[in-house]
Amino acid sequence: MDSNSDRLLLAATEVFAERGYDRAGVAEIARRAGLTTGAIYSRYTGKAELLVDALDAQMANHLEAVLASAGFDDATDTLSMLGSHLLESDQQGIDALFLEAVVATRREPEVAEMLERRLEDERMRVSKVLDEAKTQGRFDPALDTGAVLTFIQSISLGFAVLRTIGTQMPDHAAWQDVIDRVIAAALPPQETHQ
Repeated sequence: MDSNSDRLLLAATEVFAERGYDRAGVAEIARRAGLTTGAIYSRYTGKAELLVDALDAQMANHLEAVLASAGFDDATDTLSMLGSHLLESDQQGIDALFLEAVVATRREPEVAEMLERRLEDERMRVSKVLDEAKTQGRFDPALDTGAVLTFIQSISLGFAVLRTIGTQMPDHAAWQDVIDRVIAAALPPQETHQ
């Protein structure tokens, strides 16, 4: 991606997060990116497509960073890291941007389609971690992967809402204890008795 595109997506992320989808203007996004509105319209058909690209880039980068920091030596450690990471503050504005996209899905079919694709991509990536944990004997193979993925995404999306409205997050150690116990409960039955 070129530097103009990077600046544009960063500016779009900031403006959508600050002003909301309806009040965000292409002219303000262009101004913050140091570009003209013509430069935006040469790349995008409008605000919806720009929101889609901004959110897609932020969510993909965010998941990549979390998975990279977790490593893949042990799939249960990766799952623990994903759970622990939920307490991190929303420094990139992803939560607000995500919630704006959720609201926009009611009027913008392409935003709904992108969000569905992005969440499915996330499910596929985490599914690989779950499958690896099952293969390693570190996760109960009897647990339905789809149900576990829905549980994980529900918690993640709930945190986006809670952070956006300013809910106080639990102490990191207390939260990690909850995550570790949930993961321990998902161990294969023979491991829970040892």
